[in-house]
Amino acid sequence: MKCPINGWLLPFTLVVAISFVSASGQRINEGANPSPTITSAEASNLINLLPVVEELRAKGMDVSSDLRAVPDMNNTGYYFFWVYNKTAQKQGEIASISVGNYAVNKRTADVRVWSVSEEVFHGDNGALVTSKELDRMQAELRTKHGIDSASIQQYRSGHLAAKIIPRDAAQSALRLPITEQLSDTAELSCWRDSQHFISRQGRSSIFSSSAGSRAYAEVNAVAFKPKYQETYTGPLCENSVRLFLAKDGASDFQVLFDSTKPKNDCVTIAGEAWCAVKGIRLVDWSKDGRFLLAELVAWEYESDSGITRVPIVYNTSTGEFIRPDVYHFFDQYYWTDASKKNCEFDLTTKGLSPGGDLVLTATRPTPNSTYDQIFCFNAKQTFEFQLRTNKITRLPDTYKEQRYGIWQSGDIH
Repeated sequence: MKCPINGWLLPFTLVVAISFVSASGQRINEGANPSPTITSAEASNLINLLPVVEELRAKGMDVSSDLRAVPDMNNTGYYFFWVYNKTAQKQGEIASISVGNYAVNKRTADVRVWSVSEEVFHGDNGALVTSKELDRMQAELRTKHGIDSASIQQYRSGHLAAKIIPRDAAQSALRLPITEQLSDTAELSCWRDSQHFISRQGRSSIFSSSAGSRAYAEVNAVAFKPKYQETYTGPLCENSVRLFLAKDGASDFQVLFDSTKPKNDCVTIAGEAWCAVKGIRLVDWSKDGRFLLAELVAWEYESDSGITRVPIVYNTSTGEFIRPDVYHFFDQYYWTDASKKNCEFDLTTKGLSPGGDLVLTATRPTPNSTYDQIFCFNAKQTFEFQLRTNKITRLPDTYKEQRYGIWQSGDIH
């Protein structure tokens, strides 16, 4: 066919764009070059047709969904939605807000329900969701985007997780070798700072008594590098605590305390066992050199439980530890005043009195704004705690504890 333009006859090719309106009201252009993936808006339309969503809306509920990029998930192949009940949210019904988590396959328009658990990293893709309305819109979208049966077969089995992890390797972690030596044995961790996560060792100097006995402490803080961050639930840092003694001038050191032994990492605090010993601090020897005083330091990693210090005394004559539950007796001491019931305090081991009893200081804990704290006192207090009778005696604020042990420099042999 030729068309006259300004007196010239030019060849003209007629191109006809064919389009039709789908059952859902969408205009689908057959003449355009279709994208092989559906859009996020189209995926959202599919979510709106979920049977659970339609059921809630039929009851007058306002249901909405949030499109989210989920860490460690296959965000390239899927759109991930959290569907929630806005009506329940407005009414403060926390337990019934979440409707569920759904994933829409970008290459097939399939909709799957999935659980936020480690099972998804082992290949659990959840169940396909179907309904007449959903099937009809999926068919329309597949036609629009040129998604044929071969494409559906190819991409339908795509995993929701970005990486599939073998179950027997889900908790695997590499123990990092010790790369830093320090003298701190009380509060050693794997974090030198936020940028340096390493294994570290703390070892004290030798601490000698008047009787010729020698002691030292050693703490290893071992860092773990998970093979799979997605499924690993084990510790990132693990401490082991050991106390050594060479008695009465002996040349060889023997292990007195090892936190890796059953129950050795436990301390008794107000009648309850807390198995979270992470550090140790040598405090002093008794005047006669028979008793070694140390302080076990307990805390939980990735917790706001704080640090608790508990004294232990080793009797070199009997070869036994004395572990007084000082928090239990200080609770009784402070809580005799009804207004101080459940008041809070922290204890620190300062030394031994000339008679061989404990000298402790009580201080106010760090303020915590998440609850109403009751403090037992305003300023630091010093006490003598008698090991035989558990009697607590307030000492003058000017009291200065004496030192009987001697720190020695040099290598440990």
